[in-house]
Order: sequence, then C-alpha cells, then structure tokens
Amino acid sequence: MRQAGDDPRVLDLSFNSPLLKQRIKNTVYLPTSYRTGGPRFPVMYALHGTVFSPLDNCALNSATSIDVFLRMIACGGGDVQDKLYNIPAQLDKMNFIVVSPDTDPTDSVCETCVWIDGRNDLLPNVRPATANTLPADSFLHKELYPLVETLFSTRTDRGGRGVMGFSMGAWAAELQGMMHPDQYSYIGYVSGGYDIFEPELTTVLNGLGYLRDQGYGTAVTDEIWWHQYNPKDIASNIRGTNIKFFLSRGDACLKLSSLTAPDCQGQYSPLRSATGSLVEQMLQRNTIIGVNDLPTKGIPFEAVELPGIHGSNNHRVFADYIVPQANATFASAVAQPQEFAYRAVLPRFSVWGYDVSVKRPNDEFLSLTGVRMDGRSMTITGSGMVDVMTPPVFRAGRTYTITATVDGQTSTRQVTADGDGRLREIVDLGKGTLIDARSLLDNLGIAKPRTVMIHVEG
Repeated sequence: MRQAGDDPRVLDLSFNSPLLKQRIKNTVYLPTSYRTGGPRFPVMYALHGTVFSPLDNCALNSATSIDVFLRMIACGGGDVQDKLYNIPAQLDKMNFIVVSPDTDPTDSVCETCVWIDGRNDLLPNVRPATANTLPADSFLHKELYPLVETLFSTRTDRGGRGVMGFSMGAWAAELQGMMHPDQYSYIGYVSGGYDIFEPELTTVLNGLGYLRDQGYGTAVTDEIWWHQYNPKDIASNIRGTNIKFFLSRGDACLKLSSLTAPDCQGQYSPLRSATGSLVEQMLQRNTIIGVNDLPTKGIPFEAVELPGIHGSNNHRVFADYIVPQANATFASAVAQPQEFAYRAVLPRFSVWGYDVSVKRPNDEFLSLTGVRMDGRSMTITGSGMVDVMTPPVFRAGRTYTITATVDGQTSTRQVTADGDGRLREIVDLGKGTLIDARSLLDNLGIAKPRTVMIHVEG
C-alpha cells in the first residue's frame, strides 16, 4: 500500500488476488478526519461501470479520447470513471472512507462483470471479443472487504458499510444491496439500470455480452438467471431493512434549462458526445421504471434528476447528495428488522444469519417470507430439497419441536440445537419443473411451487 499521488489521503491498495488470479489495484480515499488507531470509520465501496473489452487497450487511447464516453469505457476505464466523482475534493466533508476497486489506469479486471460471481458456461470467452468470467462478488466479500477492515480502522457492521456505483456499477450496487441486504445500510445508484428486461436495455445488454460473459447466457437462453440479476425482480429483499436507497439520473442535456448548465458544456456537450447523451437517455427512462416500481413494493427511496450526459454530473451527485446522505446514514443507528423476506435463484445463500441451500432439477426462485430473526417462524415457497440452518439464537444442546405445514398437512419433529445454537430443517418442496423458462410456465399455469410454513416451539 502506498500513496497514489500528491495527496497523502489517496492510497493505492494493490494485492495479488487468489480468486481473480491476478494482481488488482484499488484506490482508498481517507477523509481528513481519519486517524490511524482512532475511531472506526464507515466505508463506502464505489463500483465502476462498463469497460468494453475490445476498447480496453491503451494503444487505442488516441482514438477513444476523441469522445468522453468512449474514454470512460476504454483502457483503464475503472480508473477514469472513479475520477468522475472527484472524491479528493470532498475529503474534508466525508465522515467515511471510500474504496474503489479495480482502478489500474492501464488494465481493468472487471469489464462487464456486474460485480457478481460468474459460472462455467458451454460458450467459451474469447479475448478481446468477450470479457473474462470472474468471481467478482466473492472477491468483494471474501478478499477486498476483509483486507480493508484489517488495514484500516473501520466499522464492520452493516450500519457502517455502503455501496455506490455508476452505470453498470449502479446496477451492481443495487444487486449488492438486494442480494446482501444484511451487509449494507446505503445504496447509491448513479445513472444505472433498474429493469434489465426493458426491451431497449435488454438489446444492449445482450449485444455487449454482460451476463453472457459471466456465464449466464442471454435473456432468452437463461431467462431465470437474468431475473435473478434484475433489480426489479429482487428489490423486495430490501423492504423493511432500513437501507437508504438513492437514485440519480441525468437529463441527457436535452432540456432547455440545461443548455447552459456547466455539466452540459465542453466535452460533456451532447454535440461533442452524442453517444453519452443517448446512453443517458436510455438509462434515464430505465431509472424512471424504478422510481415508479419501488413505491408499489413499499420500498422508500430518494431520486434526483440533474443536467448532464452519462457521467458528466457524477462529481455533483457525489458532493451534493451522496456525501451528506452517507454521513447521516452512517451516523444513525440502523435498526435490524424483526423479520424479513428474501428471494433468490441461487442454489445457496446466507442472509441475516440463515444459511440456505436447495437441490432441484431446475433453476427457479426460492422465496422466504415472514422469516423471524429469532428463528421461530418462516414460510418457504419453491421446489426441491431445501436445507435451512437458523441463526445461532437457540440454546445449544436443547431439543425443540418443529412444526411444518404443507398443503394443509401438518407434521412435527424434534430437533436439537447444535453447539452454536443453530437448528437445521430440511424441507421437501417437490421436484417442480424440469426446465427453467419460468415466466412462460407461470403464464401457462404449469409452474406450481409448493409452500411450507415452519414454526419452532420449545
């Protein structure tokens, strides 16, 4: 770890990642008030957006530099996009650390990774036409976060951790918050997508290979996995969790009132960067889908629209909105929910102290609702054999009675808490269907997931 430039508060944190199998550079921004050995500080993780694999070559800089948007997605795009926030100008006002992963100015690791874990796929990735498949989510949670929390005086509770992102990184920040609602108290979304099944956005994502490069095919071949990574489909995971959710979008500099705005001038003029204006128009429309959808799900949020093409107002969004919001969020006590709901296609996941795995012949959503934090009650809907481990909230060695109700039939069994005070329950929800086209099956009335209600007494 070393000073990244002239400012001693901006550090280069580089290390060899066993998961990524290469060296990765990250940038750490320490607020002026931070002191080694002093009070523990919250941390905001800033995820960059798309770096287009065919353009991720510094030999092309003379060509990509003619357009500000092309420069954002070309060689070292993670570093270029990180600088759009102008974080050093806010170090006096920030009461939190910012960590930006993947900021090598000559080599981006995450190009179209969406900061999720990839999987093996029959279609090979061929550089530079496609990006590498990465365990990006695992890298964040198993390598970067623990390292930051070891090297710096930081908080490790979710009340002291936030995630923000720009463009693809905004999509990723939403997914982080919605897939790991127990890990964050703040989500900052800057000009991203909310519904990847909106036709205009789906066409772009399919064409550029975002989820395909991570092993999840297209919206047609792997529909159910696209739903897993669609914020609109899993937004309910953050309902009732007290996460601060902020969304910002640009107006693409097309309003009369924006013609003279500073963020619509010079290199950011839509006349100089038509592509940046078109991209922001598309994402503006997609963000509005989220603004209209979130209230129907009972999820509080704050949204703002500012003058600017794609990326041009990021410095203003960070200074005027994210910094004061994050300061307030991290300074407040974030209440834990008494119960929660969670849905995922993932074959195994951990959330709010529960460990869940499912074996089934097909991929589909498993839904948990009414899950009490004390482990006493939950409802499970889906298919397959579901294995649930409760949080360590029971008395070790004590025997409890578990009642399961399926299709009106009730059964009971005795289960003894393990040495950590956890109970294990295995539930058979049936085989379900043999194929994964869930929306088609739902429309035809073929897909019929089963529901099991579980109660613990004793």
